Amino acid sequence: MNKRDLERARKERLKLLREIEGLLSFITDPVLVVDVKGHIVHTNSAAEQMLERSQIIMIGKHVTEFVQSASLSQYIKQGKPAANLAVCMMNAKGARLEFSCRLHPLLVDAQVEGAILFFTKPALRQEQEKSFRYGTRFSLDDVIGSSPAITALKEQVMKIAKSESTVLIRGESGTGKEVLAQSIHRLSHRNKGPFVAINCAAIPEALLESELFGYEEGAFTGAKKGGKPGRFELAKGGTLFLDEIGDMPLYLQAKLLRVLQERRIERVGGTKSIEVDVRIIAATHKDLESMIANNQFREDLYFRLNVIPLYVPPLRERKEDLYELIQYYMHKFCKRFGKEPKRFSSQALKKIFDYHWPGNIRELENMVEYIVNLEIGDLVTVSSLPAPIREMPEDQHRDMAEETHEPQTVSHLSKSLYKVNEVEEQLIIQALQRFGTSTEGKRKAAEALGISLATLYRKLEKMKRRR
Repeated sequence: MNKRDLERARKERLKLLREIEGLLSFITDPVLVVDVKGHIVHTNSAAEQMLERSQIIMIGKHVTEFVQSASLSQYIKQGKPAANLAVCMMNAKGARLEFSCRLHPLLVDAQVEGAILFFTKPALRQEQEKSFRYGTRFSLDDVIGSSPAITALKEQVMKIAKSESTVLIRGESGTGKEVLAQSIHRLSHRNKGPFVAINCAAIPEALLESELFGYEEGAFTGAKKGGKPGRFELAKGGTLFLDEIGDMPLYLQAKLLRVLQERRIERVGGTKSIEVDVRIIAATHKDLESMIANNQFREDLYFRLNVIPLYVPPLRERKEDLYELIQYYMHKFCKRFGKEPKRFSSQALKKIFDYHWPGNIRELENMVEYIVNLEIGDLVTVSSLPAPIREMPEDQHRDMAEETHEPQTVSHLSKSLYKVNEVEEQLIIQALQRFGTSTEGKRKAAEALGISLATLYRKLEKMKRRR
């Protein structure tokens, strides 16, 4: 196979993987994908929520760490399908959750390569499932931060929440756009109705239309008997959140525009016009104006969606909120995993404040969960940080900041520096309270803080002058 064929095969595999990930995210029940030895290679968001663990923690672990069953490993190894295996899933708090497992073996050239495990909870009634699936988990209290940008954003949300107007939320991936959308729903007059979300980028094009608008019986091969309502119908009386609207295909953009104008839909394969009573909140990380110029996004749809524009700033533009966010997630994960909160050395905090945070709040949350799981002691040093943060050199940080036009105003830097100094002082005071202020106590305090004794004395002198 030549180089061109290898590259084509690589692209096809990547495309297939993206489609599989999209399909798994579309499934609302927990799903785990394992290799032939039973090690987890992929999870969907429903499994992460149910087990209260992120994918980064679960991948590579053996499935029996999270799922208890007498025969599951044997079924996986032998490539046997199973329709109704009784299993217990263990969440992060150690609670046992009873599930029924459906196992579909993965075969490549007649060789067993692994399995897909689908978990359902038979005890839940359909109405309970619907309530859980289309409820909200977040409120405005979950928008953490007190920087001017976040304070102004919260004030905007309070003002526009009770309106019926369409909202367009802009911001990079991982900034918390869905948290904001759920907050708006909670504060609105529609808060008793469902909050229905759909990710336009995660669902394959062929399925997206029927997911949005539903379908009638016989509309296509495999269509469910009696048809199926789409997300517009499921969101009746509530809010429909169209996440990653910039990834919606052009032909569906035209259909969505008509729905927004007429407030009526037609199911795929149907002729009946159905009235829809929903508020639309859309979100995207893409530059829609550039997409309009390149004929990738309809200008008329853009103006229909952009009635109330909201912008969620990236984490690098509000580093004043870093310490508050770290404390919030530290408390959250320590409580979940039954561990004591940890302190950060001044060098570790400096690395965190200097880091560019391309993954925004999602990356910060993962960092704290990583630390809580892996750090044995109560002091987080530079060596305890994930590799991208720990190993990022200073000059690379400056280059990345320049590339993205990171605001480096005096007020922004001074506020960040003040936060670091404030945290540093707290750490020093805590260490001295623990080890004492004698020469030996200061030596032990410096060792615990990960600094030299001379550096500790210098910092104590600075603290004295500031007071």
